[in-house]
Amino acid sequence: MQRTIYLFALVIMFTSVTIIAGCQGESKKDTFSEVGQRLSESIKQIDKQPGIVLTGFAADPKEKLFKVGIEFDQSQISSEQLKKIVTDYLSYAASNSSTSTNWGEMLKPYQLRIEKLGDAQKTPVIAVKDIGSTEIKWLLK
Repeated sequence: MQRTIYLFALVIMFTSVTIIAGCQGESKKDTFSEVGQRLSESIKQIDKQPGIVLTGFAADPKEKLFKVGIEFDQSQISSEQLKKIVTDYLSYAASNSSTSTNWGEMLKPYQLRIEKLGDAQKTPVIAVKDIGSTEIKWLLK
């Protein structure tokens, strides 16, 4: 009987240590799916802007890549305005995050590509952000 109690106590202690260790190692980062959902739902922020014709969103979990497609009227939106629209969109998406309200930190483990929709023969990719970076490289002139 005493041996059974000892074994039971040992199992309880082992289980407790395992649970505590597992909880401490839990990541505070958002998952790819969570970030993708926030970006997808927030794309409506871009649609509301004057001069925006069409938007789209796609995600590739194998590549850890988010793609945002934007068709815009260049006579109504300058390159600087487009940059602000995109960063405002990313900030809005991050504001709904439970772990980081900074879009750069939220997207740090992922790639981001902003693509021009419509007549994109000349420059289909207008901005990129690589894994590990918190900066967007703009390819617009």
